[in-house]
Amino acid sequence: MYFRVLTAMLYLCLSAAHADEWTIGVLALRGDAQAQAHWQPLADRLNQQLPDHHFQLLPLDLNAMKHAVAQNRVDFLLTNPAQYVQIDSRYPLRWLVSLRSSHEPDSTSRNVIGSVILVRADSDISRPQNLIGKRVGAVSPEAFGGYLLGYKALRDTGLQPEQDFQLHFSGFPVDALIYLLRDRAIAAAIVPTCLLEDMQAEGLIHAADFRPLLAKQTAIPCLTSTELYPNWSFAALTQVPDKLADNVTRILLSPDSRHPPQWGAAASTSQVESLLRSVNQHPQQPQIWQQMVDWAQQHRLLIAAIMLILLLLGANHIWVAFLVRRRSRQLEQLHQELRSRESALEQAQRLSILGEMASGFAHELNQPLSAIQHYAEGCAIRLQREQSDHPLLPILGQISHQAQRGADTIANLRLWVGKQPASHSAEHHSQLNPPLDVLLNHIWQLLGADQHQPPCQLQRDIDSTLTLHLPPTLLDQVLCNLITNSLQAGAGQLWFRAAQHNGVATLIWQDDAGGLTAEQLSQPFAPFRSTKSDGLGLGLVICQRLIRSQGGDLTLRNQLAANGKMGLQVTLTLPLNPSKELTFVTDSST
Repeated sequence: MYFRVLTAMLYLCLSAAHADEWTIGVLALRGDAQAQAHWQPLADRLNQQLPDHHFQLLPLDLNAMKHAVAQNRVDFLLTNPAQYVQIDSRYPLRWLVSLRSSHEPDSTSRNVIGSVILVRADSDISRPQNLIGKRVGAVSPEAFGGYLLGYKALRDTGLQPEQDFQLHFSGFPVDALIYLLRDRAIAAAIVPTCLLEDMQAEGLIHAADFRPLLAKQTAIPCLTSTELYPNWSFAALTQVPDKLADNVTRILLSPDSRHPPQWGAAASTSQVESLLRSVNQHPQQPQIWQQMVDWAQQHRLLIAAIMLILLLLGANHIWVAFLVRRRSRQLEQLHQELRSRESALEQAQRLSILGEMASGFAHELNQPLSAIQHYAEGCAIRLQREQSDHPLLPILGQISHQAQRGADTIANLRLWVGKQPASHSAEHHSQLNPPLDVLLNHIWQLLGADQHQPPCQLQRDIDSTLTLHLPPTLLDQVLCNLITNSLQAGAGQLWFRAAQHNGVATLIWQDDAGGLTAEQLSQPFAPFRSTKSDGLGLGLVICQRLIRSQGGDLTLRNQLAANGKMGLQVTLTLPLNPSKELTFVTDSST
């Protein structure tokens, strides 16, 4: 007796050792543990009736099931019809049987898969439009009963879930959505039909705490918000032999009250495929993006080469653009320099012509001025002999003085055009000038500044020990020009300061007439540029050249005056003892 039992056990062990292994991939809708416990009786039934074969369960989620099929890790599939259609489009399957409803005593209903959109019973959400802007939970964007059916139902009401809701995909298990809704973490949940009833039957929740947002009458005793579709399918992959597939189909179709659930003939997929097309999820619809991804994966090396070429072309384009831009800047700079040199050349030519004209005028005017001076002096001598206090003698003296002043001005003009005076004597080249205070008074009266409108006041601060050795009337010309400019600009007050330090005399002229513009200050000594309607734009140019002819300099800047008004400050610097050999030097900037 014992021998027979041991023999039988040994036979069973040897049979199990040599049995073929078959893996059933199960969609773990409510988690791996629940799927393993729920479907293990199915595996046991097959193992019992097909002792030469061994069946084992492999719980998977949606993505994992696709990868398992692609990698030949499963031989049978137990999933919803939507995933069957999607997988079958790429990997041929044989739909063996369809599951019958477990919620009816006779299990006669074929269509039992749907979605219900749940909210809390105490929620103020009464219609789908109240969900706009709120957080709505679902399992996955690809879940048939967990999102796609609910998505279509909401879209049929005029909503766009991707735009109108804050979608939250929790993943498997789907039970988590009920708990999130219970804890108010989400405003609504899209879950499979009958999940609420199953969890209540298991004592996990109270169904009365929830209500459907969209309610639809169905043949099964479960809340639903959508149409119902065929139940889960049991399918075999191509590596399963036909005989084994037939035997499995026969076993599952055989009524067995000891091993629920019940199975029936495979249902049509037309209803499911129509739904998938309506939500743009059917695998035969053009999925341009997915096709691009697949093509890219198959041609990785080609894409890498193309990207490298594009990168090199882009880098080359950037480099060429940089070179072109740099060359353009260089050409623009050269063009500006050329324009500046052309302008300087034009000014030099005009100054040259003006210099030749001034030299000719000086030559021609020297003779009549000399004659006027000689006639005035001759008349004075004759009148002096006749009457020593003759009233015309002072007038003749002024005529002689002004004639000499004109001759001195012409001599300075010859300095400006770069020619030495006719006399090279030290007395003519550099003479002791009258005191600055006296010279300033003389110019002020000569210009009639006291009667100028608007009235103008002159403030002065002059070092009494300061003496200058300059050609006759040179400083007269410069100061006369500066005073005239300030008066014509509308100055109300003028300040003149003069001091000496380390062999250099510094004369500072300041007005309150507003100063010069930035453009005028950028080229203050450019000839033939004047803001006056009758001006030639040569006053400051002549002043600067006369001062430079004596080894000094003239500078301009805008400066606040003592009364707080803006004005122009002119600074003259002159050597106290200029060299006798000083000659005029042309200023390249003008």
